[in-house]
Amino acid sequence: MKRILSLLLALCLLLPALSCAEDAQETPRRVVYLTFDDGPKKDTPELLALLGELDVPATFFLVGLSVRAFPEYAKMIVDAGHAVGCHSMSHSYSRLKSGTDYVGRDLVRFTDLMRETVGEDFSTDLYRFPGGSSSYASRTKTFVRDQGYAWFDWNVMTGDAQYTFKSDQEMLDYTLSQVRGQDVIILLMHEAKERTRRILPELVAYFRENGYEFRALSTGGEDRAILASCGARMMLPETAGE
Repeated sequence: MKRILSLLLALCLLLPALSCAEDAQETPRRVVYLTFDDGPKKDTPELLALLGELDVPATFFLVGLSVRAFPEYAKMIVDAGHAVGCHSMSHSYSRLKSGTDYVGRDLVRFTDLMRETVGEDFSTDLYRFPGGSSSYASRTKTFVRDQGYAWFDWNVMTGDAQYTFKSDQEMLDYTLSQVRGQDVIILLMHEAKERTRRILPELVAYFRENGYEFRALSTGGEDRAILASCGARMMLPETAGE
């Protein structure tokens, strides 16, 4: 009898632990990284104001020529505390595909321009290939990584640069149709897209209602752990000890 009671007691103690373990497995961390390409643009201030109202961080992949066109808006992005990544100097596919020598010079030129524009302490280790990484040679992608940059594609997009939607709702439905089943999302959007700005409050509300948190992309340890569960193509530089 004592043995049976001991077994029952042990079982009672074990069940809560098993329940907690099951709960942990059932509730993975949900994170969304909002990213905007091709800026800055003439309506960057409107986008920044909206992000401020929604109280969400974002990552801006800027183009050097656009920084030259709107230097004050590039500074506004940095001053607002958003993450900034390199999206090349000119968004020229052919030049970037000409070889790693060009890519290396392009990275340096972008950083030099940003330091002239927003301050000497500017630095970034974030990169996005114009058009996404899939059409670039493996050696080019590895080269960018070896220069100390993390490059990122995406696993959800609004389609604001690819498709003409009949309505805001159609774009919203298209975007959310890609979200299902994904706990870690890198969402591709573009600056200067009015319809994207219009659906952004509904997107943010959806993510919040479904337990997502918002973060800016980084190569820090916490984000490395989060991004390990993301289905988007990416390549992060090695850390010390790897």
